[in-house]
Amino acid sequence: MASAKALRVLMILGLALGLGASAAAQVTGKLLLVAYKPEMPVATSAAFNWELENGFKEVLHDRLDVPRELAVVLLAEGPATALERVEIPISGGSLMPSTLVVRAGATVIFRNDDEIAHEIFAEGLDIFVAEAISPRGRRSLVFAASGHWPVRDRLLPHVDGHLHVLPNLVAIAVVATDGQYTFTNLTPGKYVLKVFHGAGELVSQSIELTTRGLTVDPLTLAQKGP
Repeated sequence: MASAKALRVLMILGLALGLGASAAAQVTGKLLLVAYKPEMPVATSAAFNWELENGFKEVLHDRLDVPRELAVVLLAEGPATALERVEIPISGGSLMPSTLVVRAGATVIFRNDDEIAHEIFAEGLDIFVAEAISPRGRRSLVFAASGHWPVRDRLLPHVDGHLHVLPNLVAIAVVATDGQYTFTNLTPGKYVLKVFHGAGELVSQSIELTTRGLTVDPLTLAQKGP
């Protein structure tokens, strides 16, 4: 009897460990950036940089701030744990990141880390009107409808971003400067991997994740439009 009870305990522990392992699967991959040459925002160029070197202010070069401007996300094709809350900092006079991807129905908190106020709003989205966020203050919103909208700051015209509200969003990757990205703590299943830059969706690819994890083939970025 004792041995049978011990066996049941071992089976339960084994099942728990198996479930824990399945929940900890990860997806890794790399974005190939060389061929991707997005147009630089005219407003940002005019507000912050000179066209010629002058020894004082930096010239805006034709480069992409990958961690800030690219968003790599996973959408579930079936039931999955949802991203119920996301916090977006405003730091150094900019949105961090500037390409914002959130789940429909999730709570989104804009956190002002600057020493000045911001009035962030989304053009054409009635729920996201300009409202002051004091220094070190926060603003909480819930976006129920899917869609995408430009994001601006009424007090600082150079601030620009883009908000994508998606159904079934389950994970947002950490993207390195060289295009490497990683998703962790994922449940095995079928997903759609998407890459956004500003208003544009650059990649949409179905993947299937097992308990052993997945390394996605390198993805070449190409502009597809909003």
